[in-house]
Amino acid sequence: MALKVYEKSKMNTVSRKKSLRREINIMSRIKHPNIVKLIEAIEIETQVILVLEYVDGGSSFDLLQSFSENRLPEHLA
Repeated sequence: MALKVYEKSKMNTVSRKKSLRREINIMSRIKHPNIVKLIEAIEIETQVILVLEYVDGGSSFDLLQSFSENRLPEHLA
């Protein structure tokens, strides 16, 4: 498993809170072998913690950064 931690103190706008609620809602409904699975969302006093399926190999963001124009070539996509 992997944890994605959001500090509530940094979620100081309505749009950031709405974005997190949307992320949790969408991830909880999607069931696809190529999309990381949300196992649980936990809210404590100072944080919101998303418990996710662990995927080895680094982040998608880092992978995209390694290609020109931050685009994954079609044959790899």
